[in-house]
Amino acid sequence: MLTDWILIRRAAVELEAELRGARVTDAGLLDDGRFGVRLGGRRKGGEIVLAIDIFGSPPLITLEREELSIAGDPGWSRSLATGLRGLRLGEVRSRPGDRVLVLDFGTTSRFGVTTGVKLVAELIPRFGNLLLLRDGAVIAAAKQFSPAENEARSVSVGGPYRPPPLRSEVPKLLAAAVAAGGASDLPETAAAAAATVGPLYVYRDGGKLIAAHVVPLAQYAALEARTAPQLLPLFAEARETSAGRRASDAGERRRAALAHRIAKRLHETAAEIAQVSARRNDAAGREALRAAGDALYTYGNDVAPNASAFTTPDDALTIALDPELDAKGNAASYFARYRKAADALPHLERRIAALEAKRASLEDLAFETGRGDVTTLAEVGAELDRIEGRKAAPAANVKSRASRAPLRIERPSGARIFVGRSPRENLEVTFRIARPDDLWFHARGIPGSHVVLQPPPGAEPDPADLDCAADFAANHSRARNAPRVEIDFTERKYVRKQRDAAPGMVWYTNARSRVGHPDRAAT
Repeated sequence: MLTDWILIRRAAVELEAELRGARVTDAGLLDDGRFGVRLGGRRKGGEIVLAIDIFGSPPLITLEREELSIAGDPGWSRSLATGLRGLRLGEVRSRPGDRVLVLDFGTTSRFGVTTGVKLVAELIPRFGNLLLLRDGAVIAAAKQFSPAENEARSVSVGGPYRPPPLRSEVPKLLAAAVAAGGASDLPETAAAAAATVGPLYVYRDGGKLIAAHVVPLAQYAALEARTAPQLLPLFAEARETSAGRRASDAGERRRAALAHRIAKRLHETAAEIAQVSARRNDAAGREALRAAGDALYTYGNDVAPNASAFTTPDDALTIALDPELDAKGNAASYFARYRKAADALPHLERRIAALEAKRASLEDLAFETGRGDVTTLAEVGAELDRIEGRKAAPAANVKSRASRAPLRIERPSGARIFVGRSPRENLEVTFRIARPDDLWFHARGIPGSHVVLQPPPGAEPDPADLDCAADFAANHSRARNAPRVEIDFTERKYVRKQRDAAPGMVWYTNARSRVGHPDRAAT
C-alpha cells in the first residue's frame, strides 16, 4: 500500500479525533523497533499505543489495541520519551503537499504556565525521521545529518528545525502556503482538513490490501473495490502484512538485532569519551597546580597559620589551603597533585584516541549493517563480537558462505573501476586488487565503500573515469542521498590499514579532492 500527503492528512484528522486530550503514560522503542507512545485518559476507551514506524516501507503510524511492552533504550528514543511523558496530546496537523505529521503535546502547571513540545513524524519513504521540537528547536531526533550529507537541509539536536523541501511536483499554491508560514512552520490544522472525512475507496486482490484513497483510483478498477469508514485500521493492516514479510526473513531479523547492538555500543562509547575528556581537561590544568606550589614556597613566610586561603602580595593568585597543613605542607600537596596530573595526561590522550577509533569503527559497522547482504551481516557480527570482547564465531562459518566478488565496471577508455560493498570486499579491492599506483577513492569523513580506479597500463587517468569513480564512491556512501559528496582520492600506496580497527578502516595521505554525484552512478 502506497501513501501520499492526502492520506497523511486524513490520518491527522482521525488521530486527533481519537486521541485529543489523552495523556502520555510511557514512550520508547517497541520490541519490533518502532517508536511507541502509550496514551491513557482518552475519551474513548482505555490505554492505547501510538506506534510510529519511520523505517517501514512505507513509513506508517498506527494505533495498537493490544498490550505492547515498551523496552527501555538509550539514545534518541530515551530523549523523546523523557520529553513526552506526562504531556497531553492536543492538535494533530499535517503539512500540505508532504507526508509529515505534527502532534502537539503540552501541559499547564498549577500556576497557569503552559509548556509544550511538537512530535514531528516525517513519513517519507527512505527518508523517514522522528523529531521532538521545543520552541522551533530540535531536542531529539532519530536521525541527524549535516549539510555535507544532505545539501537541502541539516538536522542536529539544538539546531532549528527545517521541514523537508517540497517536491517539485507539489502545486505552487501549496508551496506558497508553506512559505507564508515560515521556514520552520508546518501549517494546516486537522480541522481545516475535515473535507477529507468521508468514505475511503479500498482495493484488494484476493483479499490482500493493495491500495486505499479518498477518491476512486482508476488504475485499480479491475480489482475488488469496497469502501471503508476509517484509514487508521487500513494502515494497521498494511503494516501487519509488510511486517509479516519482513519477520519471515531471518536476515532482516539479524540486521535489526545488529543495528540495536551497534546503537547501544555507540551510545556507551560517546558517554565514555565525554567522561575521559572531562578528566583530560582537568589534567590539562596541571600548570595551575605547579604555579600554586611555587607561590607557596616563594611566599611561605607570609602564609598565616591555619589559613584556608592565601593571596600572593601582587594579587596575581589566590590559593586554597588545607588549614591542617603549613605553607610547605600545602606546597608539597600541590606538587603531588601536579605530578599525578602530568602522569595521567598522556594516558588520557591515548584513551580518547582509542575511543574515537572505536566510535569510527562502530559507525562503519552501522553503515555496513544497513546495506549488507547475509554474508556481510555475518562479517559485521563477528567484528562486533570482537569489539565487545565476546568469543567470535569460527571463521569457517563465515567463509563457508558463497563469496560475492567486488563490483567491477569496465570503462570505454579501457580503465576498470572496482567497488567494495562490504568490509571483506573493501579489503579485497584495496589490498589485493589495487596496484600501488592505482587511484583509491572514499567519501570524506563518512562511512562508505572503497573504490579503486585502474587506468590502462601506461596511461594517465581519464578525467571522465575520475568523475565516474568519484560518483561510485558517493553512491556507495552514507551520503548517497545528497546531491553532491566530497570525495578524497589518492594513490593506493598511500593507504594503510588501521591497527585493531574494523575491517576496511584505513589511514591515507597525499589526498586530493573531487566532487561525486551519487545519482550519476549507474549501479
